[in-house]
Amino acid sequence: MFFLIYDLLLLLGGIAMVAIGIAIKEQGTGARILNVVVGLAFFAYGFYLMFLFEGGSYRIFFYVFVLPILLIVRAVKARKEAREQAAAHQFAGAPQPGQFAPGQPAQGWPAPQGQPAPYGQAPQGQYGQAPQQPGHPAPQQPYGQPPAQQGQYGQPQQQGYPNA
Repeated sequence: MFFLIYDLLLLLGGIAMVAIGIAIKEQGTGARILNVVVGLAFFAYGFYLMFLFEGGSYRIFFYVFVLPILLIVRAVKARKEAREQAAAHQFAGAPQPGQFAPGQPAQGWPAPQGQPAPYGQAPQGQYGQAPQQPGHPAPQQPYGQPPAQQGQYGQPQQQGYPNA
């Protein structure tokens, strides 16, 4: 009975290690090769004992019970660490498509006061108005005149009579 259990553990452990070595790409290349080579060795020895062995003495490797578990746990940890690093990189890294970069206004919004406009956009002041140049005072209305009302497209409306 022990021989059959030992043989099945060799076969199943070998298959599991080969599958883990091939499937989990987050491991290093050396670890993947080690998984596949040890898995093939376990499977080959299990196959030999199951189908070709005709009796006599055989070796019992206690690694059969421990090594597959250790290599699988190591592969799962490597995969988990790679996912955590990817999530941390995505969280703190460059913006993803459809997102805006930190410190830059979203598309369609003017740049905040005191910051340059993004490439390809004309500089704008507060509320979409043209910014005032340093050293140039803002245009003032003549004394006693009402402020010019803005019409369509932000242009001042003509005051007075339309046919004058």
